[in-house]
Amino acid sequence: MRTSHRRQFLHDSAALTAALAALPAAGARAEDLPRENADAKPAGPNEVLRVGVVGVHGRGMEHIRGFGHLKDQARITTICDADLNVTGKAVKAVAASTKSEPKVVQDFRRLLDDKSIDVISIATPNHWHALMAIWACQAGKDVYVEKPVSHNVVEGRRIVEAARKYGRIVQTGTQCRSHKGIQDAMAFLHSGKLGHVYMAKGLCYKWRPSIGHKPEEAVPTGLDFDLWTGPAPRHAFSKNLVHYNWHWFWDFGNGDLGNQGIHQMDLARWGINKKEMPRAVMASGGRFGYTDDGQTPNTLAVSFDYEDCELQFEVRGLITNSEEGVRVGNLYYGTEGILAITSYQDWHVLLGPKLEKGPHGSGGGDHFANFLQAVRARDPKILNAEIAEGHLSSAYCHLGNIAYRLGRKLHINPSTESFIDDPAADAMLTREYRAPFVVPAKV
Repeated sequence: MRTSHRRQFLHDSAALTAALAALPAAGARAEDLPRENADAKPAGPNEVLRVGVVGVHGRGMEHIRGFGHLKDQARITTICDADLNVTGKAVKAVAASTKSEPKVVQDFRRLLDDKSIDVISIATPNHWHALMAIWACQAGKDVYVEKPVSHNVVEGRRIVEAARKYGRIVQTGTQCRSHKGIQDAMAFLHSGKLGHVYMAKGLCYKWRPSIGHKPEEAVPTGLDFDLWTGPAPRHAFSKNLVHYNWHWFWDFGNGDLGNQGIHQMDLARWGINKKEMPRAVMASGGRFGYTDDGQTPNTLAVSFDYEDCELQFEVRGLITNSEEGVRVGNLYYGTEGILAITSYQDWHVLLGPKLEKGPHGSGGGDHFANFLQAVRARDPKILNAEIAEGHLSSAYCHLGNIAYRLGRKLHINPSTESFIDDPAADAMLTREYRAPFVVPAKV
């Protein structure tokens, strides 16, 4: 482990230089790549936006449905996945909606090549999110990127910098921010009617059974496993990595804190109106109840400190009770009562020492429509989950995981987004990248 994340940045810069020298294969900057549709022009403000969806085995199908029902605004023209075995369902869904089949590509860099694509929508494993988003911004594409937007803290900040430098619209996939019920709950919290909110709590009580043990084996035909692995260290293929269980391996995922929990972490931070890193973090937990190939904790308690309040987060992946009727949601404790968010769109308040029933509400929204509205207006302020918000909420999850892995309380400098006098913790703010899949130290 390195003694300084600055040293990692220097390492990343050297790797990026090597990657650029290897173009066009590296694909680090879109202007250096060959164009397969050299005569194509981007969609105008009143035209249908052309979308490429990347990663279609799981969450990506929601992207296809999300853009698919907005036919007058967007058209999915390209499907991309490192595993061609999973693209059939996506192609069928797009064809049913548009009456024409989309193009299928295996290598994400071909989407960067295509000038006709206006928007890239990313639903890959976490370890690919940041690099794809950065490359897409450099290629002049607007981006919808799933949560967490990054695999580590530094990556998230790089996406923000890329969005700013290249003037791109980048939406984070924390769709609760577009739901009226949640917006109303936040308005109530910020109105002061709950008094001083002294603690926010995020809950991710989602049963996660053992993934067992799977042997190393030959890579299936149709899967480019080297491409799937991308920025991560080289691994032997196992069915416990592809497709879903990568969440529970540190090289690819971030555990349930960064899987389901990122939604509730985002709402916890929003509720107490924190726009920067906390001052300290501590965590404890483990992978209890079974022994399997997984590495991330199935039981985790994290606490973030501020001067005026506290943010707590709990992951419980085994059999457990709910808390105030909440299993996956949020609780906010104020001097005048408690507000509970019980789903992606429902909330209620309990007031006073006797916790009498107070205001409540519900209501959904359309996160994809919000994104397209911002793209057409070329105004990131329209976004309900702009990338800067996505970076901070993702970073909170990463900080919790770092504190868990190091097993001690960590003190943070919010202005530098780094730890205080702690080289070992700083080293975990980034990672070593496998060329040419290198997140640059400077975009």
